[in-house]
Amino acid sequence: MREQLRPPLLSRVPMCAWVSIDVVIALFLAAAYCGLATTRNPGEPDVLDYASALATTLPLAVRRFWPREVFVVVLAGGLGMREFLSPHADPLGLSLALYTLATGHRAVAALVAAAVVGVQGVLVFPVTANVRDQLGLVVAILLASWAVGVTVRQRRIYTERLAVHAEEKARAEAARERLRIARELHDVIGHSLSTIAVQAGVAVHVGGDDMGRTLASIEETSRSALCETRRLLGVLREDEEADYAPAPGLAELDTLVERTRAAGLEVTLSIDGEVEAEMELTVYRIVQEALTNVLKHAGARRAGVRIGRQEGALVVEVTDDGTRGEPRPYGHGLSGLRERVRLFGGEFEAGARPVRGFRVTARLPL
Repeated sequence: MREQLRPPLLSRVPMCAWVSIDVVIALFLAAAYCGLATTRNPGEPDVLDYASALATTLPLAVRRFWPREVFVVVLAGGLGMREFLSPHADPLGLSLALYTLATGHRAVAALVAAAVVGVQGVLVFPVTANVRDQLGLVVAILLASWAVGVTVRQRRIYTERLAVHAEEKARAEAARERLRIARELHDVIGHSLSTIAVQAGVAVHVGGDDMGRTLASIEETSRSALCETRRLLGVLREDEEADYAPAPGLAELDTLVERTRAAGLEVTLSIDGEVEAEMELTVYRIVQEALTNVLKHAGARRAGVRIGRQEGALVVEVTDDGTRGEPRPYGHGLSGLRERVRLFGGEFEAGARPVRGFRVTARLPL
C-alpha cells in the first residue's frame, strides 16, 4: 500500500481546540489580574485598574482571528498596569499578543511599541539595580516572544515553499512519465499498426495460402501490440495492481524481424556480442522504429540490422535500399529514439546514405 504523508502533530489539532485553550488562558489571566487589582485597592477598587486588567487579557481569546486589533487593545491596556503589577508591566498578555502578531507579520514596529510600553511601566527614577533588573526582564520577555514568533513565521514560509517545490517536482516527474509512456506507445503501436496496414494491403491482392499466412501474421502482430499496450497502460492503474509483462528485448528481435518479413520486406539481422540488460529495451525500440519507417516511407525491398560492439560502445545500425528522399525534419519516432539514446549518454544519427537508402545509427557507451 502507498504510504500516506501526515502533517506535523500540532498541525493536526483542530482550530476549535486552540481557540478553547486561548479562552481558558484569557479567563485565567483576567481573573488573576482582577484579583491583583482588588488586593492593591481593597477598599475602593479603581475602575481603570479593572479596565486595564480586562483589556490586556480578554482579547487574547480571539488573538488568532484578529492579531493586529488584539495587539493594539492589549498594548493600550498595558499602559495602566503599573498600579497593581510587580514588576509594573504586563509580561504575559502583551508578550503573547506580540508573539501572535509576529507569526504573521514582520512586526518590528510592534516590538518597539511593546518595548516602550513595557519600559514606561517599570522605569522609575532614580534607576536602581532592582529597576535595571526589571527593565532587563521585561525587555527580554518581549524580545524572546517576538523572536519565537518570527521563527515560526519563517518556518511556515519555508514549509509552504517546500510544499510548492515538492508539487512542482511531482508535476515534472509526472510529465516525464507521460512523455515516456507516450514514446513507448508510439513505438509499440506505430510499428505494429504499420505492419498490419501493409499486410492487409497485401491480403487484398493475393489469395490462397499466401492470404492465410498474411492474415495469420496480422493476427499475431495485433495480439503482440495489444499485449504491450496493456503492459504500458498497467502502470497507470492506482486502485489495483497492474499485470506486468516483461519489456521486449533482444529475444523478441527475431519475432519483430519475422513480422516485418511477412509484410514484404527482406530483413537480415546480425548480433555480435552481448547487450547489457538495461540497454535491451532501447536497442529493441531503435530497431522497431527504424523498420517501421522503412515500411512506411522508404519503398525499400531490403533492410539490414546490425548490432555489435565497437570501440567501447554498442552500435546499432539499420540500413535499407529505399529511394533516397528529400531531407525532412525528424518525426516523433526518431525524436523519441534520440531521447532514449541520450539517457545513456550516447549519439544518434539518421539520414540518407550516399548512393541509395537510409541509415539509422545509435552509439551507446558501455
